[in-house]
Amino acid sequence: MAPIVYRSKTDQLLMVWTGSGAGGYTTGVARSTSGNLAGPWEQQSEPIYVGGGHAMLVHRFDGQPMITLHAPNNSPLTRQRIFEVEDLGETLRVKNR
Repeated sequence: MAPIVYRSKTDQLLMVWTGSGAGGYTTGVARSTSGNLAGPWEQQSEPIYVGGGHAMLVHRFDGQPMITLHAPNNSPLTRQRIFEVEDLGETLRVKNR
């Protein structure tokens, strides 16, 4: 659900997407091993966020990547959450959660 592609600082093509996991919505990252949209895609073993999903990646005016998603997965407590993202080149890491 809700995939978004992102070109990392090391020119890796990453896809952030939401699926279901033990904690409800889970946001993961896959990397295109060919570097193009056709893939093939390799799913990373660890999600970047558990308990929230339908993420979007944006950049602040200073260039800092940010992720916005909805969490927690308990209605009526679900709210938009915004976190800084660390671009590690091969993957992304959500900061300050």
